[in-house]
Amino acid sequence: MRLRQTVFTVAILLFIVIFITGVANAAPDMSQWEGKWFSYKVVRKGIAFDGAKFMKGSDKESGYFKIWAWDPTAEKFQIDIYFLDNGEWKADTKAIDFFAGNDLNFLFVLQNEGDGFAFVALIEGKGKNGILSSAKVTTFGGLVLEVDGNEYRAGNFILTGTMVDVSKVKVPMGMILH
Repeated sequence: MRLRQTVFTVAILLFIVIFITGVANAAPDMSQWEGKWFSYKVVRKGIAFDGAKFMKGSDKESGYFKIWAWDPTAEKFQIDIYFLDNGEWKADTKAIDFFAGNDLNFLFVLQNEGDGFAFVALIEGKGKNGILSSAKVTTFGGLVLEVDGNEYRAGNFILTGTMVDVSKVKVPMGMILH
């Protein structure tokens, strides 16, 4: 009888430890980020090789991105990125992976082998009365590797961003994806 109670007690304690460990390792509820807009700036520096010579260069880009979905199972955000390309607004949808943190401050990773870039960034959010009120984004390393025909490009970039109200977004509303 005593052995059965001991086994039962150990089984309950084991269940509690497994449950707490599983919850502790899971990403926090990040749904408060859904629908949030960010203004961003990117500065790229790199080198290109055209088969005969190396050329150094740099460029800048600015635009907006919107976090439109959080998948707690996959621990991924879905975002739409809006940027100007030769004076015309373009849009792209990407997934970013939650890496570590809490519901206000977290690291995320964006890897896109098809476009040849990857980076890690920190989003630092601030809340007011339990509501997300502001946030900024800073990258911690960005790498670009591209091959276009016989031209090879390598470089780095820095992305910074700030959460903005939708009224500040200059993207034509007719092209908003989500």
